[in-house]
Order: sequence, then C-alpha cells, then structure tokens
Amino acid sequence: MSSHPHLLILGGGSAAVTAAREVADRGGRVTLIHEGLPLGGCCLHVGCVPSKYWIRAAEQVHACQQSLFPGLHPKGVDVDQPNLFSDLHETIRELRERNYEPMLNQLEGVEMIRGWGRIVDETTVEVDGQTISGDAILIATGSRTDLSPAVHLPSELVLSNEKLFNQEKLPESVLMIGGGYIAIELAQMMTRFGVEVTTLQRSAHVLSSQPAYLGQELAEVFEEEGMNLICGFDSKEIRVGGKGVEAVGSLNGEERVFTANKVMLARGRLGNTDGLGLDAIGVQTNPHGFLQVNDRFQTSCPTIYGVGDVLGGHMLVYTASAEAERMVAGLFGEDVQQISDHSVPWVVFTDPQVAGIGWSAEEARDQGIEVEEAELPVSRWPRFSTINETRGFLKMFRDPESDTLVGARAVCPEAGDLISELALIQEHRLSLKTIADRVVPYLTLNEGIQRCAAKFHQ
Repeated sequence: MSSHPHLLILGGGSAAVTAAREVADRGGRVTLIHEGLPLGGCCLHVGCVPSKYWIRAAEQVHACQQSLFPGLHPKGVDVDQPNLFSDLHETIRELRERNYEPMLNQLEGVEMIRGWGRIVDETTVEVDGQTISGDAILIATGSRTDLSPAVHLPSELVLSNEKLFNQEKLPESVLMIGGGYIAIELAQMMTRFGVEVTTLQRSAHVLSSQPAYLGQELAEVFEEEGMNLICGFDSKEIRVGGKGVEAVGSLNGEERVFTANKVMLARGRLGNTDGLGLDAIGVQTNPHGFLQVNDRFQTSCPTIYGVGDVLGGHMLVYTASAEAERMVAGLFGEDVQQISDHSVPWVVFTDPQVAGIGWSAEEARDQGIEVEEAELPVSRWPRFSTINETRGFLKMFRDPESDTLVGARAVCPEAGDLISELALIQEHRLSLKTIADRVVPYLTLNEGIQRCAAKFHQ
C-alpha cells in the first residue's frame, strides 16, 4: 500500500470524521461519502446530544416538583415543549457547524461527496453513477433501531430514538419496549415530562447485562416517579388498538395487554450494511447486519475495514472514535493498541446515574479472581448525605493478591464524572492502599472513592 494511502470512507458520524482527520494529519487522502443524517451522525442528531439535552431538562422539571430539603416547597414549572425542541435543533446545528463541517473543509486532501455509496470491489466505491477507487475502504455507517416488531403498524404510531427528537411535542403515553440504557434513559425523561410511560422488559430487571442490584435500585426510583415498569414480560405482538397501540404478551404465565398512544422500540439495533454490496465481494456480516472484523479492524476482505456502531460492539461514540484512530494507525503501518472491553468505562444517564468500569464481582470470579467487595452507600458519602440524598452506592471490587481494582459499579448523582478516575486507578494498577491513604477534599465526589477504598484496609 502507498505510504500516503487514499481511504474511501462510507459514513458521516464520529468514527468516519475521526478517521478522515487522522488520515489527513498523516498526509493521506480521503474521500468521505455519506448520505442520510448530516455530518455528526447518530450521536449528534438523534443520540447522545439530543437525549442528554432532554434528560437535563427533565431533571430541572423534576427539581421544580420535588425537593430534598424540607424547607423548600417547589411550585411546579411551565413547560413549552415546542420551544425546547426548537432550541435543541438550533444547538445541534451550532455544534455541527462548529465541530464538523468547517473542520473537514479545512483539511488538506479530504473530499466530501453526498450520496449512497456501494462497494463494487475491494478498493472501489460507486456513488450516483460515479466510480471512485482508492487503496482501502472504511465502513463507518453506524446502526439503527430494529423496527421489525412494529413494521406492520402505521409509522405515526411507532417511535425510535431516530424519530423521537424530530417532532414538536412528546406523546401523551408510550409503551417503551426494552430495558437497556437507551430505553430507561428516555423512559425516565418522558415520565418526568408527564408522559404516561409503561416500560416492558423481557428480562427480570432493567440493564439485564449488569448485576441485578443496579436494575433493582433504578426500578425503585422509576416506580416512585410514576413509571409503570413491567419486567419479565414476554411480548408476543404489538398491534393497533386501545389508545393507539397495544402490546400483547405473557407475564408470570398470564396473558397481559398494555396500551398507549405510541410504542417506542429500544430493544435491539441493526448494522447499517444493507445496500453496500457486501455479499457480492464476500464481506461477512452477522444476522443483525453487523460487520465482523479482526484486531486491526479488517473485515474478511483485508482492504475493507469497519469501525464504530456498525460493528455492534460497544456502540459508544467515544469507542467509535478510538477505533477509528487505531484503524488508521494500522493502515499506515503503525502498531495498533487494542481496546479491551475490561477497560472501557460506561455511563447510563438516568437520575441517579449508573456507571461502571472493569468486571463486576461475578465476572471477576468467572475469570478465576476471588475478589473482595467494598460498598459505600450514598447515605454515608458526605457529598450526598449533607444534602439529604440517600439513594445509591459505590461498589469496588479488589484483587486481594495485588490490592488492585478489577472493577467498580456506581449508582449515584454524577456517577459518570466519578468513573474516569476509577478507570485510571484500574488501568495503572494503583494500590488501593495508596488510594485509601490519599488526602482528598471534603464533600467531593472523589472522596467517595477514597472512603470506599479505605474499607479494604480497615
């Protein structure tokens, strides 16, 4: 391959833009081909940015209705939903124009083409009748909600994260299908805005890939706030009926029917690989359309790469960018540093937030590590106990042989701001005795880490 390769990129989200910048910085050429969402992709337009905007707005609504302090008596809030949606769309436009379009236009060697690209051979893409050849192809086309359970319904009755933020008003009632992070973040947000939400989860608790105690802690919060949370529901059919749509299934062996104005699907995602022409050139995908790649992000065709949500792995914007950086390093013959699942911190932006790093205690024991656990309840965490906050905890899991952190889980306000320090402690294998002996400011988030670590050495 040329020392200054020409990379053809399919996609316009964070992974695609990061790859384009990395190639240009090394003196290579890029042709970026994208259609559908504008530059910035899912995260900017229908994912991270709009969801966190509405989640934070919902927190303010909640604060205007509830108080942790007995001497404060909230009197409610007037909500102008069309104005919120308008402001959100303006915020997205400003972010796109500030962080994406000008940056790419200023990069030497980068050409952008709008259109749907189709791969015709190992190094060639066709777009709107134009054939473009390069040295390699990167697929960074992302993912989308699996709408197949409701494909037979009128489209106006069906919501997804892609559709939720492109309207002027939230629905009056929603059936939320799913209990993963997207589902519960948006379900709580809508509940706080007065939407009647029924969340239907197939597993025994929400966040089913994590230990049950996380989902159980959240379930109490959701139910107190008025959400109808149904776990263990085996959905059989979603149909028109009742207020608009009905979900029919079994719960504890009995048939149940739940109804709402609209249904929102958040139970599964599909890789955006259909229509790319992959079958014709032998590039493999799994049954959900996600690419299969090696540790250098190469598909079964060595000149065709994949990064980001189209791989179906973490599906996080920050891992997508990290994968793009590593993929380009490999393209230029540099060493590729692997991203370990064990090292990726994650956050669920519910209230309280949920965050984690590394293994849970159960996962560590599956790896043969007889971990010790320490827990600091929020009620014993000065930052929170002084403001009457009682819900949540920090759990840390220690390898007693090395006195190092193998994982942590937190449920507390701003847990996402806590998890990066825990990730550094784990990554650099710092002794938890060292962490316990630190001097940290009183009434801070990080004081919780020090106090929890100290429990291992009492």
